[in-house]
Amino acid sequence: MVSIWCFLSVVVAKGWELHQMDVYNAFLHGDLEEKFYMTMPPSFRIPNFEKVCKLRKSLYGLKQVPQQWFAKLSFKLMEYDFRKLYANYSLFTYKKGEFFMAFLVYVDNLVLTCNNYLNNYFRAS
Repeated sequence: MVSIWCFLSVVVAKGWELHQMDVYNAFLHGDLEEKFYMTMPPSFRIPNFEKVCKLRKSLYGLKQVPQQWFAKLSFKLMEYDFRKLYANYSLFTYKKGEFFMAFLVYVDNLVLTCNNYLNNYFRAS
């Protein structure tokens, strides 16, 4: 929470816009690197016939799911030249010339801000 408060205080002090997004079903998009099996749900059970399911994608309730989703998101952000801060791995920054963008990840919520460089640039032209 301290990171979020610091992030928000910088946004307010700089007068930047803030955007928040909740990623629905975020944990269902993580890829499993290990083998996981689960018993069949009660409605799919056939008496005297026990089967299990091998999971190919993540499900809510697995301990590895948040880490897998965050790893996939981090990888994609770094493909777009975002940099992960070593002081806080959930904060990503992007800088190109005068343009600066910050991206904060909190579980399955994303908070994004940027300086108003582009807005000011287009207003001036």
